Amino acid sequence: MGSPIARMLRARWRSAPVLLLALALLLTGCRMEVVAPITLHPDGSATAGLSVRFDPRLLAELDALGVDPTAELSAAVAADPAWELTRLREEDGGLRIAVSREVAGDEELVTVYDELTAGLAADDPALEVALQVDRDQRGGVTVSGTAGFRPPVTVGLAVDGVAVGEDAAALAGLVEESVTAAVELRMPGRLVSHDGVAVDRSTARIVLEPGVERRFSVTSQPPSWWSSLPVDTSTLLVLGALLAVVVGGVLLLVARRRRSVSREA
Repeated sequence: MGSPIARMLRARWRSAPVLLLALALLLTGCRMEVVAPITLHPDGSATAGLSVRFDPRLLAELDALGVDPTAELSAAVAADPAWELTRLREEDGGLRIAVSREVAGDEELVTVYDELTAGLAADDPALEVALQVDRDQRGGVTVSGTAGFRPPVTVGLAVDGVAVGEDAAALAGLVEESVTAAVELRMPGRLVSHDGVAVDRSTARIVLEPGVERRFSVTSQPPSWWSSLPVDTSTLLVLGALLAVVVGGVLLLVARRRRSVSREA
């Protein structure tokens, strides 16, 4: 059940070698960032996504081991055209890998995040997001729900059927020190209220503490009237500047014309 992306994530969480490798690298001081970026558009559609950032040291360790962190995701995205994968090499040498998809409305957005963790066992590591989207008659939007980042309870290694390695408490401490997890909500209008960190006038970031379910609520104003136009903000700014230049030129010509008429009179 579910999309290839969801099936891949479930398989990856349960893969002991992958989990063991990741935990070993985190023990060396490497860091990761796991984020669920969600964008609600003024027309009622939305962009759902998940992203992972590998810091330069972690990336170098993976390269040395011949591990491509995008291989499985690339294969899953190729099997599910609804999803798109992007790789962004950042200025400090880190790598951000993101998968995203466009959804037609609020119900589909909620379903996407429900499906990504459906079928996971209670002790499987996961980034869980349960959403509720409410819109008022004026176009204001409130996104609320719960989110949590569940650390692993075992490294997945057993000898003669007996689990070995760090226990759940130690792994939770490791994740808390080395992994940053968050939900980032970009709203269709300016923020009215939120219980996270404001990234900009329309975006709130909900930072998660490993092992703790976090309730959140983010409310925005109705989107601006120009947001429904089929152009982006930068294009509007350029058009506005050009209009100002044209109007200024016309006013200058009119003023010169009036001075010329006055002298002739």
